[in-house]
Amino acid sequence: MLAGGSGDIREIAMGATVSMLLALIAYVIYHYYPSLDALFLALFFGMGTRALIGREAISKNAVDKSIRFFIPIGIILYSANIPFYVFGMASSLKIIEIFWIIALYFIVIMALGSVLKMEKRLTALLATGSAICGASAIAILSPLIKARREDTSISIMVITAVGLTGAMIYPILRDLLHLGDMSYAFLCGATLHQTGLVKIASSYAGGEVLNSALAFKGVRISMIAVAAIAVPYFLERKPSFPFFIVGFLILSFLFSFVEGLKSVAMLISPFATFAFAVAMASIGLGIEMQSLYRARLRYLNVAYAAWLIVLILVLLNEGVMHLEDKA
Repeated sequence: MLAGGSGDIREIAMGATVSMLLALIAYVIYHYYPSLDALFLALFFGMGTRALIGREAISKNAVDKSIRFFIPIGIILYSANIPFYVFGMASSLKIIEIFWIIALYFIVIMALGSVLKMEKRLTALLATGSAICGASAIAILSPLIKARREDTSISIMVITAVGLTGAMIYPILRDLLHLGDMSYAFLCGATLHQTGLVKIASSYAGGEVLNSALAFKGVRISMIAVAAIAVPYFLERKPSFPFFIVGFLILSFLFSFVEGLKSVAMLISPFATFAFAVAMASIGLGIEMQSLYRARLRYLNVAYAAWLIVLILVLLNEGVMHLEDKA
């Protein structure tokens, strides 16, 4: 019995060590190339490692223990990234526009998912990742709605593909449509998925555009606290909220509004990304590439459709506002 327990400990320790190493590599790459999301890279590295070393090398038990340990830590630490203070940095009109963009992402993705008979939890992850803050939102929501590892993997890969597409074409759109600095900052901050992609797309236009884009993005990020409560209730009707989500909600408000804690939040923030990356690497180690083929193109098409609808409406709205300003 003792030997068996010792074997389990060694197995779990090995799984956690491999996941942490993969997460570290992903985080270093992300540090130098922010367009490559650390969580996506860790997930991808995990799946690649499993394909190389074989399914029996790291047990399901070791993977599950690692996921259950690092995701709650990541969620609690991510409270340092919730910037409720940005509501004082953006105009009330822009905040209202961001709210309808978030709602539109949810409505379009959930409606298309229902029509196409897509799995509800995976569809909810896609909607939350698209509407709020990409892979981090998916990592937070996954344990709350009891999503499968495959659901988490598919949704992260899909929203990363869509977000990268946006980051590549937005600078071109800015030049073609002669978007003003504030309109372009709003386009990036209000519609792109990951914060890293917002930085990439907006930074070339200047520091003022970048700061405004990040403020708009911050409004969306702050809504993860609302989504963490609303989405599980929508799916489960009687959801349970574990200790780590309660801690996340309380700390989110403290880090945002207690002045002395803001410097602490800046120190904690990278550790949240790393903890999530370790969890994503563990998820990758626990699934096979072949299991993702079942998604086919439906989820990707739905995410692209929602993004294109939001993009077109935002561009039309910014065009109208520009004409009114000229008049």
